[in-house]
Amino acid sequence: MGQGNKNIKRNLGNNTSGRYILGTLDAITDNIFDLDQRGRGEYIDTQIEKSQEIKALMDESNLSRQDALKIASNSSNSDVVTQTTISKDGVTQNKTTTVTNAKNKNESQSNFNDILGKYFKPSLSSLDSLISKKGADKKLPRDLRYPYSSIDSTQDFLKFSIFEYKRQQFLTRNQKQLKADLLGNILLPIPGQLVDSNATNFGGGNNMNSFVGTGLQAIDSLFGDKPEEALDTIRDAGARAGGDIKKLVSTFIASKAINILPGMSADFSSVLTRNSGQVLNPNMELLFNGPTLRQFNYQFKLTPRFKEEAQVVRTIIKAFKRNMAPKGENGIFLKTPNIFEIQYVGRAKDYLNRMKLCALTGVAVNYTGDGNWATYQDGSPISMLLTLSFKEVMPIYNEDYKGYDDDSDGVGY
Repeated sequence: MGQGNKNIKRNLGNNTSGRYILGTLDAITDNIFDLDQRGRGEYIDTQIEKSQEIKALMDESNLSRQDALKIASNSSNSDVVTQTTISKDGVTQNKTTTVTNAKNKNESQSNFNDILGKYFKPSLSSLDSLISKKGADKKLPRDLRYPYSSIDSTQDFLKFSIFEYKRQQFLTRNQKQLKADLLGNILLPIPGQLVDSNATNFGGGNNMNSFVGTGLQAIDSLFGDKPEEALDTIRDAGARAGGDIKKLVSTFIASKAINILPGMSADFSSVLTRNSGQVLNPNMELLFNGPTLRQFNYQFKLTPRFKEEAQVVRTIIKAFKRNMAPKGENGIFLKTPNIFEIQYVGRAKDYLNRMKLCALTGVAVNYTGDGNWATYQDGSPISMLLTLSFKEVMPIYNEDYKGYDDDSDGVGY
C-alpha cells in the first residue's frame, strides 16, 4: 500500500467516524485487509456489545440512558449507582442500586444491515450498492415436463439438467470440473427439427514461397542436431533454381532501386511478372487453426391442454430464462450463469449424437404459436413457440469418441 494510502488509513483510524468507516469496510470484505487494524471485526463487535450493555442496564435497573451510558463507559465497571431524590417534605434521600452487568457475548447480534444502520448511517446507501441482491430459491420444482402426462419407454425426450457453474483452476481439463450442484431437470419432447453439426477451423490459404521455405529449413538445421546440413540446403535450392536465380536477383535489385527514386514505386512481384512472365510458387496449403464450439438450436411448440399443464409450461419458460441470466445484481462482480447438460431419453438415444455441457445463449418465446392471439379463460396462451439456443463450453476432441465397436455414445459427438 502506498504511503498516501497509509496516511489516509492512519488519519481515519484516529477518529471515531473514521473507525466506523474502516470497521464497516472490514465487515464487508471479511476483514481481508484489516483496515481498522483491530482484528476481525473488533471495532463493530465492541460497539454492538456496548449498545447491548446500555440497553440491558436501562431495562433491568430502570436507569436513564445517561446514567446507563456512564456506567458502561466507566473503566472501573462499577456496579453501584446512587440516585438522589427529594421527598415532598424536603428530605433528601439517597437510594443505592446494585446493577448487574448484563453483557452477554453469546447473545445473537443484529444482522449486517442493522449494524450498518446503527453505526454507519451517513453512507448506508453507498455500502448497500456493494452488496449483491439475493435471488429467490434456485432449486427447480420437481416433475417439470411437457406434455404433463405419464411417460413410458416408447417415448423420446430431451432432458435438460441445470447445474451451478463453478471454477476450480485456470485450465479446465475435464468438463465435470465445471459442474456444481444440480438444480433440477426439464423434459421436453423431441422437436420437429433435430440437427447436429460439427466443424473444424482451418485457416485460409497459407503461402510460403521456396526461398522462405529454404531459409527456414536452413535455420532449423543450423540450430538443430545437424548444423552441417544448413549449407547443403542452400546449395540444393540454388541448383534447383538454375539460371533463374540470376534473373531473380537482378529483378529484386531493380525493384528496390526504382523505389529509391522520388515519385516512383514498383513491387517485386509485379516487376518479376513483367520481366519474365513468372510468379513465385506460393506453395499454398490449407492449415489447421483449431477446434470450434458447436451450437444447438431447438424449437418446441407448447400447447397446454388443461390448467395444470399451462402452469407447468409457464414454469418451464421461466426456468430457462432465469438460468441463462448472470448472478450478482448490484454487486461488484457478476457470476457466470448456470450451465446445462443435454441428454436424449428413450430408445432413440443409441442412434443420436452426444453433447458436452452447454451455456444457454438465447431464449425466444412466441406467444402466438398458431399465428393469432388466443387464450384460455385464465389467460394462458393456447399455443406458444419456445426457441432455445445453446453453445458448448468446451470443444470436441478425437479422444472424446468411443471405439467403433462401442455403441454407448451413439453416433458420437
